[in-house]
Amino acid sequence: MSADKRNINDLIALIERNKVAQGYSNWHGPEGRPAAKAEEEEEDAVDEDDNDYSDVRLLIFATEGPFTESLFPMLDQHELVYAVTDVQEELIDIAIANPQIRHVLIDLDRPTNPAKGMNIFADLKMLNPNILIYYCTKSPMSMESRNIQTKGAKLMQKPVLRKIVDQFVAENFHH
Repeated sequence: MSADKRNINDLIALIERNKVAQGYSNWHGPEGRPAAKAEEEEEDAVDEDDNDYSDVRLLIFATEGPFTESLFPMLDQHELVYAVTDVQEELIDIAIANPQIRHVLIDLDRPTNPAKGMNIFADLKMLNPNILIYYCTKSPMSMESRNIQTKGAKLMQKPVLRKIVDQFVAENFHH
C-alpha cells in the first residue's frame, strides 16, 4: 500500500474514532432521522412498530460516508421520507413488503459493496419489474455501471449536485 493511501486510511479511521467518541452520527434510520436519535426514541417508545415503512417513498442502499453525508441534507430539504440500509436482504424485504416504495437508489462506490448493489438490482427487477432503480457512481464507465444501465437503471453521477437532487425529487415525488 502506498504511503498516501495509508495516510488517508489512518485519517479516516481517526475521524471515525472521533465521531464515536463524541457520540456523533448522522446515519439515518427508517424515518430519515439520525440513527442515534432513532435508537434513543426506540428505547423510550417500546410499543411503537419499529418496522413501519408505510410513509417511505425512497429506499437507499448505501454505507455511511461522504456520499450519504452530502445526500441526506438535500433530501431532507424536500421532506422526502426515505429509508437507508447497507444490508442487501433488509432492503429487498422492505421493498417487497411496501408496494408504495417505487424508487430505489443504489450507491455503487465503496465503502458500499458494488457487488451487493448489483445483486439488489437483479433481485428487485425480478420481483418487481416496475420498480425504478437509480444508481450513483463516480465511475459511470465501470463494468458494474455499464451493466446496470443497460438493464434499465438510471445514472445519478457523483458528486450528486443539489440541482440533480431537486430535479430527481420533482420528477418522481411531486405529482
